[in-house]
Amino acid sequence: MTGFKQKKILVINANSSCSVTKGLKDELSAPTKLFNVSIEYTQIDGAPKAIETTEDVELSHKLTIAFVKKAKADAFVIACFGDPGIIELRDQGYQNVFGIGESAMHMAANMGGKFGILSISNLSIKRHEEQVARAGLSSMLAGDLPIGLGVLELKIIEKTRPRMEKMARCLKEHYGAKSIILGCAGMGLHRAWLQDLLNIPVIEPCWAGVTMAVASLGTSDSIDA
Repeated sequence: MTGFKQKKILVINANSSCSVTKGLKDELSAPTKLFNVSIEYTQIDGAPKAIETTEDVELSHKLTIAFVKKAKADAFVIACFGDPGIIELRDQGYQNVFGIGESAMHMAANMGGKFGILSISNLSIKRHEEQVARAGLSSMLAGDLPIGLGVLELKIIEKTRPRMEKMARCLKEHYGAKSIILGCAGMGLHRAWLQDLLNIPVIEPCWAGVTMAVASLGTSDSIDA
């Protein structure tokens, strides 16, 4: 026995925005210090700047599959709420790939009561409903409401937070949501603020994806024989 080998998780931003990748790293750097794993962050340079339309989703889907096949890591976290490429990669034997949308839904299902989702737009809602159904959690979905902003607008606090507050309060007070999932990787900087405001759990999906990936590794270290 020669020592310990730290395992590696690769967090893949499925769009090509470096600012989104930096935001993911900034948001996760502190909490991921809990884990004795190496976590790296990257983006898919040929992907759209933001994944919003059906065409964006389809392109991201193809590029994510190709990217993971060429990359090397002990586990992969696909940092796009639509979980592009997850099903196909698992069908091809990649059981170490985790989508942040699916991960957040399973985490929310363990919070007690139904969960709500904050989407960026109406276009996202049907896709989310299909994801919830694939996860076997349709009975746990309280509702899914859009804030009507693009991915790259989410960092504008004065524009984003009033919309998030309105829709999140509606999910809690009128739909009966006991927890809220942020339905986009770019919403992470608003998580703590919204949770303090609503006094219910608010789940940041990238964190959920990373925690699922860490759990899948069994231990944070492997021993070289």
